[in-house]
Amino acid sequence: MDTHTLVLIVAICALWLSLTFGCIATYLLLTRRTWQLAQDGDHSLQQPPAPTLEAPTLLNKEHASWEVQVLFESPSPALNKRLSLMLASLKAVYEPSTKTFKVADDSSRTPIQIENVSAAGQLPSLTENSAVFPPIKGVSIKITKSNPMLAPSKLQLAKLASLSKKLARLGGTVVDAEQQPITKAGFKAMIAGNAKV
Repeated sequence: MDTHTLVLIVAICALWLSLTFGCIATYLLLTRRTWQLAQDGDHSLQQPPAPTLEAPTLLNKEHASWEVQVLFESPSPALNKRLSLMLASLKAVYEPSTKTFKVADDSSRTPIQIENVSAAGQLPSLTENSAVFPPIKGVSIKITKSNPMLAPSKLQLAKLASLSKKLARLGGTVVDAEQQPITKAGFKAMIAGNAKV
């Protein structure tokens, strides 16, 4: 075989391979683009899940926050002490300026705040004698809205549900922002992100 013939065959093979791979690459790009357009079209047609009948209302417009409340059935100095111990076990940090507790989370944008339902939201610190403080009738567990367009994340809602269940074990009922009791289905809807926010 002559060197000119060999060079010509290699050039023809290279041209054929480049055209073949070019066609395959173009086909893949076009199919990916149409697949993405179809997928984006599907997302635009989907609507956010509608709140179910059991979904609690968490938005408190008066305080510009998402909150639930735990109302205690029999307030007493002993309950104050158990509440103080529970807040200590949750690693809640006392804020002396607002007389509330804050529970920070690893990934939350804003901490969860725990305050008294009555008495202007003031709770005793863990170091004070909680028997001296009037019996606490309930606590409000809230996430303060830092941005009006921002909604709480599912992680924050799950933490809100978890905290409210733990505090309700002290002898209370969990209610939403409209003072309606939250059922098991309501907690599931809240954790799934279907609560009315």
